[in-house]
Amino acid sequence: MDTLYKEIIALVFGGILGALLKYWWDYRGMVHKELWAKRYEEYKKMFELAGNFPLYPAKAPITYQQLLKVSEGMRDWFFKEGGLLLSVKTRNKYFKVQKENQSTLRTNQAKDMNKEISDAEYDSIRTLFSQFRRAMTDDLMSRTRM
Repeated sequence: MDTLYKEIIALVFGGILGALLKYWWDYRGMVHKELWAKRYEEYKKMFELAGNFPLYPAKAPITYQQLLKVSEGMRDWFFKEGGLLLSVKTRNKYFKVQKENQSTLRTNQAKDMNKEISDAEYDSIRTLFSQFRRAMTDDLMSRTRM
């Protein structure tokens, strides 16, 4: 009789544990699906901003004024739209781009804002944008093989 009670208790607890695990797994899947959909919509907007610094073909020369507008657009996007959706890794890449933007602008603030940024500045910012875009695609898993 003791064995029967133990088996019934094990069955009940196993059923409860199984139900809890299934609920947790389903909930996690739902959160992931909704987060992916929101990220996709917001990341598209950031990709457009990042398009100011492509590798190929290089865009027309960028002025310090245009760089300031890109940086402000990124800031507005971060606080109004997409900042909450960034993973830790992607957020760190975002801040690296912004720090480089600000450093470039600070270094050249005495210059004419309509002057073009140097090739070295463009390459440095473009490289960081590339890393940021890659991190966004990692968040979306859009470049991984299924």
